[in-house]
Amino acid sequence: NFFRGCACKAGQCRSNSCPCFAAKRECDPDLCRACGACTEPPNQRADTGQRCRNDSISMRRHAHLLRAESTVKDAGWGVYTKHALKKGDFVHEYVGEMISQEEAERRGIIYDKMNMSYLFNLTSDFVVDASRKGNKTRYINHSSKPNCEPKMITVNGDIRIGLFAKEDIDAQSELFFDYRYDDHMENDLIVKPAYDVDWMK
Repeated sequence: NFFRGCACKAGQCRSNSCPCFAAKRECDPDLCRACGACTEPPNQRADTGQRCRNDSISMRRHAHLLRAESTVKDAGWGVYTKHALKKGDFVHEYVGEMISQEEAERRGIIYDKMNMSYLFNLTSDFVVDASRKGNKTRYINHSSKPNCEPKMITVNGDIRIGLFAKEDIDAQSELFFDYRYDDHMENDLIVKPAYDVDWMK
């Protein structure tokens, strides 16, 4: 059951032909020795010198985001991209305090009364709360027609939340993703009822 990584050629690590990408994993330079993952310095976008494009979270290759007043009425802050983004581009990682589902239920009641919530279900056991230890992504507002989408990506053995462009996005555009509060989820691990909260309307 040992994951062997990939042996992709140039440009293949951003498609399902890459076993890492198909398994929702970032390329690991210790396993994926052919694709060139993590060879460019961190905190900057990989240029044409690096073939692999599936290392954005671990190497912090996020877009330049701006916080400003949202175009959504009464929503408060919103997040905008400084530069244009292509479909599939990594926007940023959603980070925060990792808490249990039980603690998230307790905090969720308080947050709903405050007409806000920064909770994000990570697994059936854990939730990320960005209210105290988040970054700019916590100000990305909800939309039923979003231009970004979150993905759970395994990075060096940990599950992390990456936000990716769902479509081509012009520079200085506000970013949105679907909070999926209205989705009912029930399986052997978790029961999440659908919610209808006033602040999302």
